[in-house]
Amino acid sequence: MISIVICSRDNTLLNAVSQSIKETIGLPYEIIAIDNRESKYGICKAYNLGASKAKYDIFCFMHEDIAFVTQNWGVNVLSHLKDERVGLIGIAGAEPKLIVPASFDASILNVETNIIYDNIKDNECKQTTYTSSPDDDSIIKQVVGVDGVWLCTKRSVFEKFKFDELTLTGFHGYDIDFSLQVFSEFKVCVVFDILLKHYSCGRCDRKYVAGKLEIYKKWRKKLPMSYRKHSDKEYLEFHWRALNNFMGLIINLKYNYFFVLYYFFVFSCNRFFSIKPFFKVLKKVVVQKLV
Repeated sequence: MISIVICSRDNTLLNAVSQSIKETIGLPYEIIAIDNRESKYGICKAYNLGASKAKYDIFCFMHEDIAFVTQNWGVNVLSHLKDERVGLIGIAGAEPKLIVPASFDASILNVETNIIYDNIKDNECKQTTYTSSPDDDSIIKQVVGVDGVWLCTKRSVFEKFKFDELTLTGFHGYDIDFSLQVFSEFKVCVVFDILLKHYSCGRCDRKYVAGKLEIYKKWRKKLPMSYRKHSDKEYLEFHWRALNNFMGLIINLKYNYFFVLYYFFVFSCNRFFSIKPFFKVLKKVVVQKLV
């Protein structure tokens, strides 16, 4: 019933997640593991290759450093994707998609997430279940983009929208790009009846930033995007919170001063320009970059 595609670089992790799937999925499945230890594919190419070999009509793309908590989660996947309006589901996501690159951070965006982060290196395990609409107890909530740690779609959707292996050749940005493609015709949603552990908290490095900027370049003429109707004031607040965060990120990653200033002005000089937040973030850029 479900074809599971994994871009694998570690046999130990692959064996562990395969066992977890076997013990919890609750219905017929296949695992298509693309061995990327030697091939060195970008994740988009690996996922497209895996999907081309799939025999079932539901596709799940997932990282190999995860383990499932929910029993019979495959049954829940089928239930959610029976809705013809739903094209993509995940376990973490957010809206809106802004002009400025932004992570799934509740201090910046409207976030929906249900996942356990189990950071073995730091001996920390934390369940993150959060919704931007606490008065709504639905087990599926709409977003614009979902995180790539685990996402599921239908063959019929994937035949229309594939991972962009020409633009995104690395391991970042693929999830947002695929989400935005699907969002153009279907609902993109986070589900709260499937729980898994992710043995990583992610890493915001220069490759992460490069992937985010590729998404901006590809989609900038259509951004911002949301399934909700936000007011200009709301978008203004989203925009400057995201820009403040992004400037802090690239400063901490020690990009040169011209790179930081360039993207500060790129993301400032648009229809969301506002004097007060402009000078507030500019002060941050000048002070933090020169200190």
